[in-house]
Amino acid sequence: MRKWVIDGRGLLGLLLCLCLCAGCAAPPAEAAGIPDAPDVRQEQDVKPETPQENEPEPEIEPEPKPEPEPEPEPEPLPLEGHIICLDPGHCVTEEAGKGYREPVSPLSDETKPRYLSGTSGATLTEEQLNLQVGLKLRDALTELGAEVVMTREVSEISLPNTERCRIANESGADVHIHIHADGSESEKAHGVSVLIPDGDLLGTPSIVEESARLGELMVNRVCETTGAKNRGTVPRSDLTGLNFSEIPSVFIEMGFMTNPEEDALLSSGEYQDKIVAGMAESLLDWYGVER
Repeated sequence: MRKWVIDGRGLLGLLLCLCLCAGCAAPPAEAAGIPDAPDVRQEQDVKPETPQENEPEPEIEPEPKPEPEPEPEPEPLPLEGHIICLDPGHCVTEEAGKGYREPVSPLSDETKPRYLSGTSGATLTEEQLNLQVGLKLRDALTELGAEVVMTREVSEISLPNTERCRIANESGADVHIHIHADGSESEKAHGVSVLIPDGDLLGTPSIVEESARLGELMVNRVCETTGAKNRGTVPRSDLTGLNFSEIPSVFIEMGFMTNPEEDALLSSGEYQDKIVAGMAESLLDWYGVER
């Protein structure tokens, strides 16, 4: 039998040959279920996508609102800008009957009693009636836009005629209206009259013309609204309230409280409202207000 002798170089070559044969026979890594090694280079080259920041939505400008049409300015009231002084005649004072006197005129030394109680009816005194009508007239003229100055708004007050005139003269009023009621020894006397300034004792003679014009307008209007007898205007030179007035001034005598039928009317609120309506109308006429 022949013996094989293999030296070191031959053994090394044999081992190398066996390794090559084994490498050729080995299945590919994918077939053997061995996952491929990750491609590090590719992973390094691929950058993760970053979410884009939300861009702000463009602002939508609101549609301009139509400008509201300006509201029309209210029409001025008929007597706006005018000042009227009302003087409800008489008062209730403890000074009555104590002999106090007052001058009749700034141009004379003649005097008269400072306080007189006035007339009266079945249910009201003249002082009470004058005040009731005066307050109603104040409200009516205020609604027409006038500024109204009252010499009194209460019954119990000491208010001489010279003081009433001072209030009116210093108030800036255009006109001074004294509110009174009439009385007579005869129960048959009735009707409305307006007393107007006259004579040589007037402290301000220039008031005569406008006072007379208002007096005529007032007596006519009040008689129209009430149906009362028209007794016209009566010139007077003996009344402190006219002689001391520096602005047009009238005394209205609304009716006779000594006449039972007229007194009953004067006491009623409805009839008083008619008097007030006529007086207000006469002032609108006097100021020349168109309506």
